[in-house]
Amino acid sequence: MTNPLRHLKLNVTYDGSGYFGFQLQANVPTIQGDLEKAFGIILSESVRVHGSGRTDTGVHALGQVVLIHTTCPIPVDKLIKALNGVLPPAIRVTSVEETSPEFHPRFSAKAKSYRYLFKRVRERTPFLERFYCQVVGEIDVGRMREGAAMFAGEHDFSSFTRSPDTKDNPVRKILSADVTEQGDEIVFDVTGNGFLHNMVRNMARALLLIGRNEMEPHEIVELYRNQDRRRLGPPAPAAGLYLMKVMY
Repeated sequence: MTNPLRHLKLNVTYDGSGYFGFQLQANVPTIQGDLEKAFGIILSESVRVHGSGRTDTGVHALGQVVLIHTTCPIPVDKLIKALNGVLPPAIRVTSVEETSPEFHPRFSAKAKSYRYLFKRVRERTPFLERFYCQVVGEIDVGRMREGAAMFAGEHDFSSFTRSPDTKDNPVRKILSADVTEQGDEIVFDVTGNGFLHNMVRNMARALLLIGRNEMEPHEIVELYRNQDRRRLGPPAPAAGLYLMKVMY
């Protein structure tokens, strides 16, 4: 007798430093690739992992959501332990639950929250390089907070993506955006109904320029209008970016 098909929703956290992003690629380590290898070992079947979205090379996650379909009857609590027993230390499954056949981690998502971490340092150190954008010298957090406020609302974010795709609507709605201080850490938190490629890193880059008095907060509004990202230069480093939560 064939076991019924199960739809399992998992929350996954990972250090993306040693990975070429989430999405499966040939001949390089990816989060999706290592997850599928682990499922193959535990479930003794080939399983495709569906994620809530792609995180790029070096980007981390505390709340990546993935979905698998399987006929294996292993209970969810045992599945968590089994997966974490074979996954590399940089990846951990924090929860598993049964979900409906209609659920999809990407298409069912209502919003996502990201965090970008800056770290004030006297001089850059390799021991922070994997997890922060290190900032040497003065930076005005109040000005950064003013800039973050300019992100709230619905805007055309063409200037905040590396290569705008004419097939992808560049209009996104930012539900909240704020900058806070926690000791030497400067934390940029942003929640929106969707994000373009490199969008959060470019938002963080704009805030860095504003904090260094190299750009005015009101210039963010000008970027919406002129749709020319050359003003920003390269995006902020991937190492400071974390996918925090996906809301359904």
